[in-house]
Amino acid sequence: MIVQVAQTAYVNATFDIEARLARWLLMMQDRFEGDLPVTHDFLAAMLGVRPPGVTIATHVLEGTGAIRAKRGRIEIRDREKLEELTGDSYGSAEREYERLMAQA
Repeated sequence: MIVQVAQTAYVNATFDIEARLARWLLMMQDRFEGDLPVTHDFLAAMLGVRPPGVTIATHVLEGTGAIRAKRGRIEIRDREKLEELTGDSYGSAEREYERLMAQA
């Protein structure tokens, strides 16, 4: 949990909203199957931005072909593209979790 919190603080301080949104969507997809049940208001709260910022970032990610946004749902179309957009903001906490669970 400490790794996840530290990673989130680092990401929020250094990455743009598109990378932060891509990271959140990847983390959600790790926990959900199918389309992600999420609203702009929820994402705005998680990213610490206003909902119009989420709308713009969503449009950018849609423009790359990585996602398709629907009312109250987001479909991830290209996970690899999202991972590319996140840079190093996604993956380290997930790898640490996998490492710890393998030891348990």
